[in-house]
Amino acid sequence: MPDKETVLVLTSNLIFMPRIEAAAEAGAPDTVTAATATTLMEAVAEHCVPLVLVDLEMDEPIWIEALESLKTAKTPGTKVVAYGPHGEPETLRKARDLGSDAVLIKRDFSEGLIELLASRGVSASS
Repeated sequence: MPDKETVLVLTSNLIFMPRIEAAAEAGAPDTVTAATATTLMEAVAEHCVPLVLVDLEMDEPIWIEALESLKTAKTPGTKVVAYGPHGEPETLRKARDLGSDAVLIKRDFSEGLIELLASRGVSASS
C-alpha cells in the first residue's frame, strides 16, 4: 500500500469536485473520485486512506452500499464523513446510522472543507 495519503470522494457531482480538489491541495492529500461503491472499495484497497467523503446526493443505493462496505474494509484510523442537503434529515440520520463518523449539511461541509481535509476528518468528528 502506498505511503502517500489519498482522500477518497464518492460523488457524481463533477461541478463540486474542483472545489474539493482545490481544498485538498491546500492540505496536501491527493484525491480520488469514485462514482460507484465498487470503485470506491477498490480505491480503499489501493491507497493509504485517512478520509472518505460520501456525497448523499448520489443515488441512495450507491452510498448505502459504500457505507456498509466501509464498515468492514476501512482501516481503524480512516474517518468517513458524509454530506448532504439540509432539507433531508432522514437521509442524514441514515448515513450516521450506517457508520459515518460525521454527517454534515452541504453548506457546513463546503464552508469547512479546507479544515476538514487538513485534519483528515477529525475536525468534523470532534
